[in-house]
Amino acid sequence: MKYKNQIIQSAEEWVRKNGLMDYGGGQLKDFIKYLGIDDKTWRKWYAEKEEFRRAIDRAKEDYKRSLAIELHQTLAQAAMGGEHEETTTEYRPNSKEPDRPTITKMVKKKTFTPPNVGAAIFLLTNLDPEHYQQRQRTDIALKSGDEKEMTLEEINAEIERLSKLNTKE
Repeated sequence: MKYKNQIIQSAEEWVRKNGLMDYGGGQLKDFIKYLGIDDKTWRKWYAEKEEFRRAIDRAKEDYKRSLAIELHQTLAQAAMGGEHEETTTEYRPNSKEPDRPTITKMVKKKTFTPPNVGAAIFLLTNLDPEHYQQRQRTDIALKSGDEKEMTLEEINAEIERLSKLNTKE
């Protein structure tokens, strides 16, 4: 297959819809099969054709952004739980129009999913870390505003006192 602008557009649309892992795997195999090229051509185009590389990188970012939004919504639904409606449909062949089967039975069923506490904790600690933390705070107030500062002699005396306490134990 020859390199053309429509290849760039087609590749960008595929990656935006399906994502792409550069380091291999089924996704890359599916991608190059879709484009009708081999792995060597893919790597050459990505390395040498700036417009192609930018289109692929742009599509990968779009895919990641849309996936993050979708996952965020799914995680929020899992955290809150609730009632969901599922529809199952049974079909039978249509002799007059084989491409359009006839619906024989459609069943709507409501199900309840309990809230997922782990998902809720994850969302809260990441969306509002100021108020929800999974770690203990370790900041310590060493002195209040009304105390006077210690002199060097007082500091050394306190160090000596603490050293004696430490050796007694």
